Amino acid sequence: MKHCGTRRLETERLVLRKFENEDACAMYQNWASDDEVTKYLTWPTHAGPEVSRKVIKDWINSYSDESYYQWAIVLKDGRNEPIGSISVVSMKEDVSAVHIGYCIGKAWWHKGITSEALSAVMDFFFEMVDVNRIEARHDPRNPNSGKVMKKCGMKYEGTLRSSDWNNQGICDACYYSLLKSERIAAAETRRPLSGQPTKGGGKLQGQRRTVRELSEGTEKMMLSRQILEALPEWFGIPEAREEYIRESTEQFCFAVFLEERPIGFLCLKETGKETAEIAVMGVLKEYHRQGVGRELFLAAKRCAAQKGYSFLQVKTVRMGLYEEYDSTNRFYQSLGFKEFEVFPTLWGEANPCQIYIMGING
Repeated sequence: MKHCGTRRLETERLVLRKFENEDACAMYQNWASDDEVTKYLTWPTHAGPEVSRKVIKDWINSYSDESYYQWAIVLKDGRNEPIGSISVVSMKEDVSAVHIGYCIGKAWWHKGITSEALSAVMDFFFEMVDVNRIEARHDPRNPNSGKVMKKCGMKYEGTLRSSDWNNQGICDACYYSLLKSERIAAAETRRPLSGQPTKGGGKLQGQRRTVRELSEGTEKMMLSRQILEALPEWFGIPEAREEYIRESTEQFCFAVFLEERPIGFLCLKETGKETAEIAVMGVLKEYHRQGVGRELFLAAKRCAAQKGYSFLQVKTVRMGLYEEYDSTNRFYQSLGFKEFEVFPTLWGEANPCQIYIMGING
């Protein structure tokens, strides 16, 4: 495995980040003090905030170990307050496997938050750490935990009788897992089916969303112009924008439609015998963080694999200079892209070019 430590991850509704000393009171109040939350867990209910403070201190001290993974689950509500945790509770280096555990405060049960966090962590381990197997288990008396695993594409492997222990004593354990080779199929089952009404919040709720490959050059130009001109924060230089639009006619092009309205697109081009590049991608701002970019990426990755490419790359402005591009960097990192090289003057000194790359079949 290629360990890289606990990294910040983002989803539509969540930030997964390292714990901080200031999180102790929130941990105690939101979940660690609740006997109902800890009922089927392996650690006891915290007697007071000082216990939570000591636990978090131990976690923080462990972050220096790049094989240690422990995330705070934080809602994007501006409060930066953890509502639960998700972590690797054990791993097997010889078979590249990790075992995931999670818990969340009762006030946030049955809202899809735990599965959203688990899905992001699974993507991280398959793409960034090169894990081959992700597994989890639950007490059969706690079936909702198993529903989270199934929702994230894990497969039920069986129940080991009287094989485990939790706060209820000796118990059975239901095991679920997902292999890296099964991940693409699982990703397809997790996202809305093409042509079906989408679920969840935001502007996509209840509307029909489809991903289509475009074949006509005129349609590619018209659609790319419509999207890019609506995104001046990223495509505000007219000459560069026109070049993207013009070159789209000769590239593989995919678009996401909400009903019949285009809301995002991606173009793929060849940069070498073994490498395809995401030449340009744009999603209307009001549909950011709703899975549109990930759908476009999956379509492009499948196309590149079918065409026989071994690598996928993308260019953006280096992290740390502009807020808009920092979000773009984090998005590509969440997909599994890895930093390859920075060209300081390719786009001018004010916009150093960061190249990300990933193996398609690895």
